[in-house]
Amino acid sequence: GTEHTIALIREAGFPEERVLIDHNNEETLPLVLATKCYAGHSIYPQTKMDEARMAALVKKYGPERIVINSAADWGVSDPLKVPKTVDAMRAVGISEDAIEQIVWRNPVRFFAQSGRLDLSETEGDAKLPVDQRELFEGNSVLRGQTPRVDR
Repeated sequence: GTEHTIALIREAGFPEERVLIDHNNEETLPLVLATKCYAGHSIYPQTKMDEARMAALVKKYGPERIVINSAADWGVSDPLKVPKTVDAMRAVGISEDAIEQIVWRNPVRFFAQSGRLDLSETEGDAKLPVDQRELFEGNSVLRGQTPRVDR
């Protein structure tokens, strides 16, 4: 499937750097890294990719164009798989810089290609003010809590 996906992208002439191929593993990651595509990894609690395997892949291949996410699509899910994978990467000696690249800089760089993300808002110590009184399409997630408002 990965080889077919890469062939299709190339046949269509679509820019590889604008593609994220997900659900990689030990067999498919080298194929994706040989392209300019980003390599996504959905971390699952019981099947497919887990934290230890992901940490081993990063140890072997490094952080370039690698992205991880917590699988929450079907069956048993665990939305905390990204921080659990970070812990697993730390446990095998992967640097904080490489971890930050995988869980922050790579995804931001990839999704910023859409033109809808202002990278200046993500760099340095720039912190956007928070006003939790604001609603999204008339909704709030506060559920009666006191809103945080940065002055």
